[in-house]
Amino acid sequence: MVLLHALRNHRIVVAHFNHQLRDGASDADQQLVEQTADDFNIPIVVGEWEPNGETIRRHGLEKAARDARLDFLSRMARQHQCSWVVMGHHADDQVETFFWRLLRGAGGRGLGGMTEAAPFPGQPSMRIVRPLLKLRKAEILAYAKAEGVSFHEDASNMDPAHLRNRIRNQLLPLLRDEFHLQTDSAVLQSQNLVSEDADCVKILAAEWLTAKAPQPFAQLHPALQRQVIWHQLIARGVEPGHQLIEHLRLHPGQSRSINSAERLTRDIAGLLHSEKSNTDKSPPDSIDWTFHAGWNESQFCGATLRCRMGTDKLPMSGLGVECFDADRVGSSVMLRHWRAGDCFQPIGLGNSTKLQDLFTNAKVPAAEKHRRIIACATNGEIFWVQGLRIGEMAKIRPDTQRFLEWRWMPV
Repeated sequence: MVLLHALRNHRIVVAHFNHQLRDGASDADQQLVEQTADDFNIPIVVGEWEPNGETIRRHGLEKAARDARLDFLSRMARQHQCSWVVMGHHADDQVETFFWRLLRGAGGRGLGGMTEAAPFPGQPSMRIVRPLLKLRKAEILAYAKAEGVSFHEDASNMDPAHLRNRIRNQLLPLLRDEFHLQTDSAVLQSQNLVSEDADCVKILAAEWLTAKAPQPFAQLHPALQRQVIWHQLIARGVEPGHQLIEHLRLHPGQSRSINSAERLTRDIAGLLHSEKSNTDKSPPDSIDWTFHAGWNESQFCGATLRCRMGTDKLPMSGLGVECFDADRVGSSVMLRHWRAGDCFQPIGLGNSTKLQDLFTNAKVPAAEKHRRIIACATNGEIFWVQGLRIGEMAKIRPDTQRFLEWRWMPV
């Protein structure tokens, strides 16, 4: 609403998207925006979301809602011949985004946060601009009070079920009170430095890919190798997950499944190649599994695995059911088989030991150990081995806030 007030004398179109997720509050928000646009004599377009259960199940509520909102904004912008979509993100959003991405293991590009101007997703002729990005929320609220700008608070911003809300309402106040009064300023400074470093590596990677006689891939710095692979994955429309990038970077010539029909391989020169998966070949050695809201399901080597994250009471464990600390596991895992040199620390064991020795102690036949399924957390550490105790790293602790309910049907 402050953004609308600040731009009221410019040639703009107001676009409001009603997600219809908060009953009467969503309609009240829409009425406020419509009335304000009418008072300013500014044209307004309104869209309403019709949530699709299957989409939400596959991608999670927040991503499904965001994708629907961006689709509406891009359609309205094209319809009204607008090349800019102006958004109201501010500096406090940046700080929250830093910690939100940090807890998910993001690299420099992610930790760098949002930019004041960026291409609109999927629309190269349009730009997103964020003119309030360097303003703190307190400054925006002060402006609203001074100028008499009406606005509504979203009650869902206090819901602790969402990680971003816990960062805003629990983590950041603790850091300011107990560790560093200027936490926000320090984070914003770090974001700027990290973002510029990431931009530099991105530019160098793009130049390497177009060079006629580039430096050998193996001689590149690991950060530059990752960006070279990242560029190629993006160009192919493949999600550039950390585990996929690391596999391609470290294992030239070893293909990796990206879906049921396609595999990717990096050659010794650093270039990616795709091939169709052959169902007659042996099953993939590993797959990446990204979690969404609600139940997630994956098929791997004859086994069906299901899981979901939640903040409710601890689920009951039993045959084929385990429970982990969701935040320690992360938002994605790798399912794979045993590899020579694998180490694992089962719950209750004081230190990590070779998985080969654990299989031997458990009297697992040599052929069977190659069929057992292993799950690695987002950081690459093993947290579950089929048929053994759960991992120490992901066990439930007194400070656990979210549970990962993990179910599988044995091969």
